[in-house]
Amino acid sequence: MQVTFQVVRQTVDQAPHVQSYSLDVEPGNTILDCLNRIKWEQDGTLAFRKNCRNTICGSCAIRVNGRSALACKENIGSEVARLQQIAQDRHQSAAEVPTIAIAPMGNMPVIKDLVVNMQSFWSNLKAVDPYVSTQSRQIPEREFLQTPAERDRLNQTGNCILCGACYSECNARTVDDSFVGPHALAKATGGGRFSRRPDGNAAREVR
Repeated sequence: MQVTFQVVRQTVDQAPHVQSYSLDVEPGNTILDCLNRIKWEQDGTLAFRKNCRNTICGSCAIRVNGRSALACKENIGSEVARLQQIAQDRHQSAAEVPTIAIAPMGNMPVIKDLVVNMQSFWSNLKAVDPYVSTQSRQIPEREFLQTPAERDRLNQTGNCILCGACYSECNARTVDDSFVGPHALAKATGGGRFSRRPDGNAAREVR
């Protein structure tokens, strides 16, 4: 399958511009697979973040056709099908060669290409102090235990991997830079098994 990738290229001191790359891909290839191929085979200057490739670390969050997502999670087949459905809903003909637009996350300044400065993201998370603290209570001789039912109540917020996608799409953050962001509010609810501190270390959250 032939696919055209329109990637927003940018550095701190330059205006953004779009650069197109054409790849022959398989439907099961992820967006991250394709970005890797572009970098390795066509343009070694393309900058983006990645790490685990297994939707665990959250490093590869970008915008794919206008929505923030993990590049290692989204695959070509699903994205092309989504574009075809959008065209059908609008009574338009789907493009013969699908085009996938790739851009950096929003609400954060761009360092280069798809890499953004996440300082405000981490600072706002730190502001709500969502880590383990025993200062307000006596330390027990054993762990604070949760029942499965108690854990289920926290799944939606507790499974956050701090990728920044919600922060990127948050309209409240766009219009009010004093708003800490949905990621900080989610962590402030007390959900989660482990979270990444801004210094990169893991911290267990227990409620």
